[in-house]
Amino acid sequence: MTVDRLREAWRRAVTAELCWTNPDGTPAAIAVTPVVRGAGSAVPTLCAALPYARADEVAGLREADAAVFAVTDSRSLPGDAGVPEAAGTGFAGSADGAPVRTGVAASAAVRIVDDLDGELFTDELLDQELVKYPPSRALADSVLLRRENWWWLPRIVVELTGPAADAGSAGTMPLPARTDPTRHALLVGPAACAPEQPDTPELRSSPELRRVPELRSVPDLRRVPELRSVDVGADAAPHPAMPSGVATVRELTGEPLPPAPGGALVFGYDYTMPDLERWEAWSLTGTVDGERLAVDARTGAPGADLRTLGLLARTRRHRALAKACRAGVRAAEGRPQPAP
Repeated sequence: MTVDRLREAWRRAVTAELCWTNPDGTPAAIAVTPVVRGAGSAVPTLCAALPYARADEVAGLREADAAVFAVTDSRSLPGDAGVPEAAGTGFAGSADGAPVRTGVAASAAVRIVDDLDGELFTDELLDQELVKYPPSRALADSVLLRRENWWWLPRIVVELTGPAADAGSAGTMPLPARTDPTRHALLVGPAACAPEQPDTPELRSSPELRRVPELRSVPDLRRVPELRSVDVGADAAPHPAMPSGVATVRELTGEPLPPAPGGALVFGYDYTMPDLERWEAWSLTGTVDGERLAVDARTGAPGADLRTLGLLARTRRHRALAKACRAGVRAAEGRPQPAP
């Protein structure tokens, strides 16, 4: 499994996942639209370009040493994509003999660019987003729309920088594809043990005008979360000790899950095809013991109703999105910027 496989999957995928460990040690994950900088180059840079409405979701990522970029949704993994890499991964086939699609993930240092004027996004990434995320077309598919919806163009650009994981390294890993969005999810747990790494100073590059990147020189892989594709069963009846209930979780490979007494995140999402008008995420947080997840908190719900929104609901959502983006941009503009 090489990093080239992730680059190819990232280019082709409609959706992807970005995972990291927050400063307090809790795992975090979000769904993103995968885009690349330098799309025509031999080694493009993998990116996610998030509107400022999502600034709070990635606040902890700014202090993370590294992150994991992953493509595991089967709808973003063509049937032939996993076949060449399946040999030797343990995902060669299912119980009924059908080939199992193989997802891919890689961990490395991340670079965050506050593209407050939207220049980077508009010049290099917007065209890709218009293809992969149709709702963006209603906001930025013409010069007139971009002027009207200016708040949609400023972005938090997260780049997977390096050192890039190579074949056989701990940073690149295959994952079984998630084929059932109502049951299949990513289990984001504590990092596996990694060798001690020397402390390294934090380096920040010279900022461009209103575009300030944040870069750490060497990622501490001890803080990179470990990802597993899991099947989530129905909750058991809640009881006073665990009022949020207990869910069963089984790895899609059939292997036993390692315990995660310090906390784990089960993260999944679903979306409507081909318009992606509805894209809803859900999560469970708690502790893992065997095939039991003692749920402490949850957001959303697997199998949520993704029916088409009515006109009033669309209008309200648009207004809420615009308000959140403008607030996020104002907050970013008010933050002290590092000196050159």
